[in-house]
Amino acid sequence: MPECLLIEPTETETREELDGFVEAMIKIQQEAENSPDLLKEAPHTQPVRRLDEVRAAKQLDLTWKPAAD
Repeated sequence: MPECLLIEPTETETREELDGFVEAMIKIQQEAENSPDLLKEAPHTQPVRRLDEVRAAKQLDLTWKPAAD
């Protein structure tokens, strides 16, 4: 079943930012067509890889501090 992605830029986005976004989307489409397995490991250029959601749910790293009066 096909899915869609709705993009609604605001008035504060510059033409250069929008053009850069479009270029990134075109590259992602090309990767999806030529190397679909590559997208399954995305993001592959960021220092943080895909999160392990099961591990994150089991090993919560939470800190609570009482509010200062």
